[in-house]
Amino acid sequence: MKNPFKKENHTALIATIAIATVAAGAIAFLYFTEKGNDTRKGLKKKMKSVAKNAAVDAISKKMKIRKKVVNAVADHVAE
Repeated sequence: MKNPFKKENHTALIATIAIATVAAGAIAFLYFTEKGNDTRKGLKKKMKSVAKNAAVDAISKKMKIRKKVVNAVADHVAE
């Protein structure tokens, strides 16, 4: 039989609800406001730049090619 006086720990549930609420607010801001549209465009540019730099680093380390060469090829491919 379950102990009716023992309290259950709901910390994970409360944290999940709080994080989901913040994420929903951020998504609503990004998609339903004019300033959010500008922010979304800036984030897209930044994400592309970060992904390109990460790929250049990984390729140059794996293939032992200078970063300058890999970066030039990546710029040419991205156009």
